[in-house]
Amino acid sequence: MENIAYVGLSHQIALKKQLDITANNVANMTTPGFKSQEILFNEYLAEIKDTGKKEDLSMVVNHGSFRDTSQGVLKQTGNPLDLALQGDGFFVIEMNNDDNYTRAGNFSLNSNGEIVTQNGRIVLSSENGPIVIPKNNTGITIDKNGVVSTRETLNIGKLKIVRFEDEQKLIEKGDGLYEAGTQEPLDTADTIVRQGAIEGSNVQPILEMNKMIEILRSYQKVQSLLQKDHERQRAAISKLSKVN
Repeated sequence: MENIAYVGLSHQIALKKQLDITANNVANMTTPGFKSQEILFNEYLAEIKDTGKKEDLSMVVNHGSFRDTSQGVLKQTGNPLDLALQGDGFFVIEMNNDDNYTRAGNFSLNSNGEIVTQNGRIVLSSENGPIVIPKNNTGITIDKNGVVSTRETLNIGKLKIVRFEDEQKLIEKGDGLYEAGTQEPLDTADTIVRQGAIEGSNVQPILEMNKMIEILRSYQKVQSLLQKDHERQRAAISKLSKVN
C-alpha cells in the first residue's frame, strides 16, 4: 500500500472514533449528570524500510478517550425526589447484586416506597439497603448531607454517596451508570446534596455541533486526497501499460 494510503487510513479511523464520541455527546446533552468525552490522539512515526534512505511516516494513533468531570449546571425542578450533587461524588445504585454509581439524581418511589432510579434500580442508603418511605408519610425532605425524612418520620435513612481517587478509571455501563473497576469507593466530606434540583449534562451543544462539522469536513478532505491518489495510480498504470 502507498504511504499516502496508510496516512489517510489512519486519519480516517481516528476521525471516525472522534465522530462517534462527539455524536454520543450531542445525543446526551439533555441527559442528567452526563459527562462529555474527548478523544486522545498522538502522532505515530513509523520507519519506512527499503527506500535507500532513513524516513519516517507520520500517522495518527487513537489512544482512547477521557471524561470531562466538571460540574454540570444545576437545574431547579421542585420535585422532592430530584437530587443533585454539588461537588465530587456519586449516588450508589444496586444493580445485579453489585454496586454501580451515578450522578443522575432524577429518582422516584416504587410500589414498595423505595427510592429508585428511572429504571427501577434501588438507590442505596449508607447502611447498604434501600431507603423506604413509610406508607401515608408526606412531605419528603432530604438535607444537604443526604438524610431523608418526612413530616411524620425523622431520619428514615441517609443516602450513600461516595467518591473515587481517579474518575477516569470508572467503567461506563450506560444509562448514566459506572462500575468502580479496580478502585475502592471513598467517603465524601464536602459534597452537598441539593433537593429539588437536577445536575444537567456538562456538554456544550454549540461547541459539539461545530466540532461535528469540522470532523465531517476533515473526513471529506482525506477522502478526496485518497481518491486523487487512486486516480493518479490508475493513470500511471494506464500509461505504463501502453509502453512498448
